[in-house]
Amino acid sequence: MNKDLEAFTGHMSWLFHPSTISDVTETDIKLSDKFTVTFPILTALINQARVLSIKIEQQPYYLFSWTNKDNQNFGWLNKIENDISSPLPFIGEHRLLLEEIGGIQESFNQPDPSFSNNQEFMFVSSECTTGINDWEDYYEELCKEERKPQIDYKDFISFVMEANGNSTVYDPKTKEVFLFAHDHACNNVDLLENQPEYTFYRFHNIISFGDYVEALALEWKNELI
Repeated sequence: MNKDLEAFTGHMSWLFHPSTISDVTETDIKLSDKFTVTFPILTALINQARVLSIKIEQQPYYLFSWTNKDNQNFGWLNKIENDISSPLPFIGEHRLLLEEIGGIQESFNQPDPSFSNNQEFMFVSSECTTGINDWEDYYEELCKEERKPQIDYKDFISFVMEANGNSTVYDPKTKEVFLFAHDHACNNVDLLENQPEYTFYRFHNIISFGDYVEALALEWKNELI
């Protein structure tokens, strides 16, 4: 078995059995000029990756693997969806990411801390939703109780989902990124002005979707051997 695939299946044995994996081939990712200009840090990270094209239960993925400072494999399993003509109002940067490297379905041996920790998915087209992931009643009730104005969140794109139900969203009109956290112990966020506690937050030093993607890439790039 390929050493990168072996490392991945070792870390993710609870989720993927080797018998479900097929069509394993080494591949090169050729990123477009538009991608490299939009995501320069991510481009540098991807260019240093060892990439496998694989199928898991016939679903195509890219397995991106790197070696960290502890001489251990770490990486992403990115879901490749041929049809990303989603009815959701994805912004151009999100579509560009999906078209060229897919969305992160799983990551393993992540840096700590990292945006990728404890996530159910990141960016994956078929997993994204609008709104705040069934926390609408909770949010509206808190706003009423505390007499805070409600944000018009209904067209927000939830593009990252944490295991605890928190979600990272962006406004497709402004490309601004927010964290909706009903339960958090984060030290890298500030409560959005005039909003109830445990609702909308801003990440430190991140305004746009592009900022978020590049910050994630930098977390991983800084761990490279």
